[in-house]
Amino acid sequence: MSEQKDKSTTPSRKERKLQTAKEEKKKNRGSGKKPAAKRSSKPGAGKSESNQGAAARIADKKKPSRRPASSGEKRRPATAGGERLSPAERYEQRQSERTAGAPVTGSTSGKPYAGDKGRGPTSGQPYAGGKVKTARETAERDRARTAANAGGRKPGTAVPAGTGVQGLPKAARPHSEAAVPGKKPQAELSGAPKRPDPTVPTVEAEQIKAGDRIVVTIKRIGINGEGVGYYRRKAVFIDGAITNEVVKAEVIETQEKFMKAKLMEIEKKSPDRVEPPCPVFGICGGCQIQHISYPGQLRAKTEIVREAFSRYTGLNDLKIKPMLGMDRPWDYRNKAQLQVERRDVKGSKSEIVAGLYEIGSHEIVDISGCPIQHPQVNRAIERVKAVLGELNIPLSKGDSRGGRSDIKDSGPRKGVRTIVVRYGFQSEQLQVTLVTENADIPRQEELIERLRLELPEMTGLSLNVNPLKTSLIFGERTTSLWGSEAMKESLGDLEFELSPRAFFQLNPEQTTKLYETIRVAAALTGKETVVDAYCGTGTIGLWLAPYAAEVRGIEIIPEAVEDATRNAALNGRDNAQFFEGEAEDLLPRWAKAGLSPDVIVADPPRTGLDRKFLETVLRTKPQKFVYVSCNPSTLAKDCKVLLDGGYEIQSVQPLDMFPQTSHVECVTVLVKNS
Repeated sequence: MSEQKDKSTTPSRKERKLQTAKEEKKKNRGSGKKPAAKRSSKPGAGKSESNQGAAARIADKKKPSRRPASSGEKRRPATAGGERLSPAERYEQRQSERTAGAPVTGSTSGKPYAGDKGRGPTSGQPYAGGKVKTARETAERDRARTAANAGGRKPGTAVPAGTGVQGLPKAARPHSEAAVPGKKPQAELSGAPKRPDPTVPTVEAEQIKAGDRIVVTIKRIGINGEGVGYYRRKAVFIDGAITNEVVKAEVIETQEKFMKAKLMEIEKKSPDRVEPPCPVFGICGGCQIQHISYPGQLRAKTEIVREAFSRYTGLNDLKIKPMLGMDRPWDYRNKAQLQVERRDVKGSKSEIVAGLYEIGSHEIVDISGCPIQHPQVNRAIERVKAVLGELNIPLSKGDSRGGRSDIKDSGPRKGVRTIVVRYGFQSEQLQVTLVTENADIPRQEELIERLRLELPEMTGLSLNVNPLKTSLIFGERTTSLWGSEAMKESLGDLEFELSPRAFFQLNPEQTTKLYETIRVAAALTGKETVVDAYCGTGTIGLWLAPYAAEVRGIEIIPEAVEDATRNAALNGRDNAQFFEGEAEDLLPRWAKAGLSPDVIVADPPRTGLDRKFLETVLRTKPQKFVYVSCNPSTLAKDCKVLLDGGYEIQSVQPLDMFPQTSHVECVTVLVKNS
């Protein structure tokens, strides 16, 4: 029936041509040959093209090109590999050319990213799900880049929080769940990684240089109060950063094993971060961790001790007792040593500033009303400054030729360089010492009378001469100008007399806890011989004397030995003696004479124990060694020597002697390995 119907129906000329074209296309498709393009000089011959060409023309009519092709420009019919594109592929290619102005080739660097199909974000980073930017996003990005360039933003600078790459507000991605009110983005729910910040380099640590910006997660607090993190496994030290914070920082120094960086932005803030109460925190250098809550400070300091022992002794599971802190971690310091300077002030002649040197400079920072100094110490400093100014006493810093150019009798004399004030928490006595470069101070009698009037609680005024350019406060010579040369103070049931240069703990409240910790650690029965090395004014030895058979203290400063001897007599500690010299010299002599100490207590400076002293301890071999340290790093290093020499650590007790600072005291007990 179909054959009869076809014969009875006469097709039109157009239909015959279309049927002929279809048959030729089928034959060519079966043989694998490409159809030859027909050309005719007759009008309308173009209508006989294949359906493929017709579809392409229809697509062109639907959306005309933004750039008209020149007469000499030919349409690219095939890919670079020579394969002919399908109509759909050519349509998609032209759409890309119209929206972007040029073919999209992936990243702007020309390097394809994983899964690149010839289309993708110009940042070179793939989107989740392989989505392609729309024409609207592309145009917005181009306008943002133009605006940023016009605004003068420098490449590599940080952008404000909550903004896009060019500093504009971040818009929700089209068709994403972020655009739906009340619904969280899918990336946040699924834990998908955020797009990397283009202001932060993603290079290796060895390629980082000063000025680069990096994002760091802070792992712990360092021994100087800085935040410690890692970038590509390289340590980074950042002042002001806190444990568990994510920060953006600018590199200021690079070394082989570490980098130093400046805190620029906090991306994730620690719950321990607080507002520092001191207006010069971070400038004067006296405190390092006021920006951390006090419970956070105690945790951080405990970790400093733990990290030091792990690093230098290899004891990763060492048991450390809970930190002994303060109930009120302010107003605790009983002594101040402040540099003074005379400065010109607009509208008046001058003013005297007393303070500490700014970090990394020789500029004095005024610390009037310091929150960790006792209020009586702050008041005394202010009154001394006022009297020096009223009497025009020359200062070593800030005066012309060492004196005042507008004062006739100030002359070229070198003047006062440091004010030292010590206050007795128990005795309520006040000791004032002026450190000068020359023993001759003008108007000395007037100075004494005025200070006595302004400070009725002052029990002694002394003058110390230090003409040397050194970081040490005191010189070798001290002269009493008025009153008692030594100040009285008490700890527990002990009374002390302290000369201006004598060492005495700066925090009396915590000192009592410290000495009790030492006594318990020594576990004395009344039969032991105790050597108090680095004894200072003998405070530790005198605290232990009632519980020991004999106590011998060793100190290299003559004045401190005199104070210790006087304090022993004052408190009736007849079994305590104090000797001038070095422990590494005296201990071997005593050993030859038949003295073998059962317990040695050492409270060295921050530099730790002298190597000769450690060797002497190992030769003497006391049953117990109590190490009182103010530096966990040197403590752990010295303990490593003692551990290798036959000792083992019995206990570690940290104490917070100086709240708001990074310093931590530690009492470590070592016993002979059985």
